[in-house]
Amino acid sequence: MVTSHRTIGRSFARRSMIGQLLAVVAMLGALSSCGISATSGWNGAVPGKEAQKRTNLEAPFGPVYPADIAVLVAVSQAGYWEAPTSELIAKESTNPKVKAVGAQLAREHHVLNMYNEDAAARLHVQLPLAATPQQESWRKQIEAASGDERDRLYVGLTRAAHGSVYMKVATVRATTQNDVVRSLAEVATQYVSRHMALLESTGLADLDSLAVHSGTDAASQPTPSVAEWGFGIGMALVAVFGTLVVVRVASRQTSEAADDGVAIE
Repeated sequence: MVTSHRTIGRSFARRSMIGQLLAVVAMLGALSSCGISATSGWNGAVPGKEAQKRTNLEAPFGPVYPADIAVLVAVSQAGYWEAPTSELIAKESTNPKVKAVGAQLAREHHVLNMYNEDAAARLHVQLPLAATPQQESWRKQIEAASGDERDRLYVGLTRAAHGSVYMKVATVRATTQNDVVRSLAEVATQYVSRHMALLESTGLADLDSLAVHSGTDAASQPTPSVAEWGFGIGMALVAVFGTLVVVRVASRQTSEAADDGVAIE
C-alpha cells in the first residue's frame, strides 16, 4: 500500500510539473506576442465596435482611434524624406519630366505637411520628428546615385511609398468618426493620388514601384533600436528565470506533500 501511494504521489508530481512547464511555454508565447506588438508601430486596421470602446481616445471633433493617428504619423514621416528628396531631384535631374515632377511634389509636400500639422495640433496629437529608418535609407540611396539611375530610384521608391500611404489614408477617410481626421484624410488622398499619377507619367515606374506592401507595411515601420531589443530580451529572460523558479518550488512542494501522504499511511 505504501509503495502504491508513493508511486501515485510521484506520478502526480510528474504530471503537475509537465502542466507547469506547459504553462511556461504558453507564457513565453504570450511574451513574444507582446514584444512584437510593442515594436511594430501602429496597427492600421479599423477596430470593431467592442475594440473601439477600449482603444478610442475621446477628443474634440469625435473619437480618435489608432488608425486615425497612424495616418497623421504616416503623412508626417512621408514629408520628412519625400520633400527634400524631391527638391534634390528638381534641382539636379537632367530629365525634364522627372525634374518637373520633383518640383511639384516638393511644393505640395510642404503644403500637405501644413495641413497635417494643423490637424495634429487641433487633436493634441504629437507627430514624429523624423522619417523612419527605412525611409532615411531610401533618401540616402537616391542621393548616392546619379543620372538616369537616380531618376529611376526616385520614381520607383517614391511611387511605392505613395501607394502604401494611399491605402492607409483611403481606409481612414472611409471609416473615421473624427471630423478633423476626415478632412485631413480627404486632402491627403487627393495629394497622394495625384503624386502617384505624376510619378507614373515619367514612364520610369516599373513593376517593383507599383507593388504595395501588404498588412502592416512592415518594411516602412521604424526598426527597433539596439536598446529596445536588449530591454525586450532582458525582460524575457527575467520572466523565464522567475517562472522556472516557481515551477521548481511548486514541484518540490508537491513531492513533499506526496511523501507526507505516504508517512501518514
